[in-house]
Amino acid sequence: MQKDATITDLLHWLRERLGNTFAITDHWEADLCAIGVSAPDDPAQLVYILSWGRPAGYYAVELESAPPAGSEIPYKDVGKFDHVSRDELLGIIKKHLQTPK
Repeated sequence: MQKDATITDLLHWLRERLGNTFAITDHWEADLCAIGVSAPDDPAQLVYILSWGRPAGYYAVELESAPPAGSEIPYKDVGKFDHVSRDELLGIIKKHLQTPK
């Protein structure tokens, strides 16, 4: 994976704390400062993380889930945060992905 160090460092930090309780879901391969993490068994339950334009250690975060049945939209927006620290992000991921750790 070719991502900015802000993203690769964050993913390493998250793996140390969450283990394999999340999957990398990269719908933004061309965006070096963005990544998605999802529930391993449900890629629609996604946390989009962006480091671009944020101070070191802070991120913009958007939460997505599966759209309502019969909907033509690809996902449902369920939350948005603009200035999230690593520790806050960890809590958001745990809650949104319902990780056991």
